[in-house]
Amino acid sequence: MNHSPDRITPSAEPKRGGRAFSGAAWWLLAAMAVLMLFLNFHTGMAADDFTFSISRAIWQRVTRFDEIVPNLAYMRRHSNGRVFPHFFAMLFLLLPKGLFNLVNTAASTLLVCVLLRYVRTEERRRDLGQLVFLLGALWLLMPAFGQVFLWLTGSCNYSWTMLLSLIYLLPFFRAWQGRTCFPSGSGGVLLRAAFLPLAFVTGAWSENGGMAVLFAAFCFLALTARRERRLDGFLSAALLIGGCGFLFLMLSPSELGGRRGKVSESTLTRALEALTGRVSPALLTALGVGLLLAVLVLAVLFLKRRRLACRLASGLLVLGVLGLAVLFARSDLRAPSAAAALGALLSDTKLLLLLAFGLWGLLLLLAFDRGVPGETLISALILGLAALGSVAIFFFALYFPARSSCPAIVYTTLADALLLSALYERGCRAPQRVLSALMALLLVLVLPFALRDVLRTDALLTERRLALEAQAIERPGSLAVVEPVTPWSKYPACWPGDEDHFEEDMGWYYGLSAVVVTEYVNR
Repeated sequence: MNHSPDRITPSAEPKRGGRAFSGAAWWLLAAMAVLMLFLNFHTGMAADDFTFSISRAIWQRVTRFDEIVPNLAYMRRHSNGRVFPHFFAMLFLLLPKGLFNLVNTAASTLLVCVLLRYVRTEERRRDLGQLVFLLGALWLLMPAFGQVFLWLTGSCNYSWTMLLSLIYLLPFFRAWQGRTCFPSGSGGVLLRAAFLPLAFVTGAWSENGGMAVLFAAFCFLALTARRERRLDGFLSAALLIGGCGFLFLMLSPSELGGRRGKVSESTLTRALEALTGRVSPALLTALGVGLLLAVLVLAVLFLKRRRLACRLASGLLVLGVLGLAVLFARSDLRAPSAAAALGALLSDTKLLLLLAFGLWGLLLLLAFDRGVPGETLISALILGLAALGSVAIFFFALYFPARSSCPAIVYTTLADALLLSALYERGCRAPQRVLSALMALLLVLVLPFALRDVLRTDALLTERRLALEAQAIERPGSLAVVEPVTPWSKYPACWPGDEDHFEEDMGWYYGLSAVVVTEYVNR
């Protein structure tokens, strides 16, 4: 079997017992873990945390472990089929919050380590640049960061989804590279035995996360089978079991009973209606024809003059991304203050997804132009398509919450890191150095703002919690009216407006009839 230059043969892997990463990377990873732990301890209950604290089966606050299963069964019938993340959410809501803070910090740190595992080589001196890029992309491009990484229910549903997905996908990816994740001997047998239940849980964990990871796993398995002219039996079984988990999720009574959005009311049709309301049909038709012609011209050029085609496509992509970014950012910059404008820019889901997919496309074209080996290009393409699929599934949903962009950002970030690493090995080192330096600079500028926003929001929520607890003691069962808590950006776990939908659950939780937000009353 021919090994392409970017493949790491087993003999080239770091020796057992050696340091996994460079010393500087370890220090940066430790600093990130300390910061995440601090932020977790300054993130209180929000939104669905109150919902999952109330058993829908008996309409009482969950106070014992044996009340979780009936509540899960009720929610599977009437809410959604995410049994596994909701189990952990309900479990940790029963336990001291400090325990979840420790576990969640470990999970977010492990997620970054697994991402590094995909891209690192035997050159440990490059780990720091790779780590800075990964951390910067997650902190800056992830919409609804606090809901994904800090919020108790959100972490169980989103960041933990990606941790499980990347662990599940790793053997398929390494097989495509001609390597294996499982050692020989009894240790390998135990790991394989544990991997199969993990496959089912991963497939059943999340709708868009499960679909994306199964698509990527299938592609890597099919490509490996085509190259090796044989199908790996164990990975095939793992893929089938993961598919069974996904079916377990999607065939739940709540999903079959109409929770999924109708196309007539979907995010896609509403977006198209908004677009056609602003742009004339004639202009839309002209833009569509122009785009089609540009694609045809570039396709011909790719066959005859690859370098010219790559540069033309890169230029068009940059112009398109910049144009749309200006369009999206205009409303954000109209915010009443500089802090509000910065928070709006950092939290704009459309803008962040545009930047993530734009960077992925640009690096893919650059890697193709510089002759990066086909295996890396195909890997990055598969991961990018999985990211697109995780977003596209919401075109037929009733709404698209920003936190559901988590798989798209993680997969595009991983694809970018793979391409940057391959370009570095081909002697094109400027992209990784420039992007790592840019990410480091932006993190230095954004982190104080994010920290201040989280602490401010936590102080306001703590003040509200103490007031609600005092009222519940003085006047149990009464109605409480509170002011809305509005964060500046995506970094706190709560978000404007959403708490209006949980006034009854908050009331049940505190022993009141309801907790009504004044903004909701005024509306």
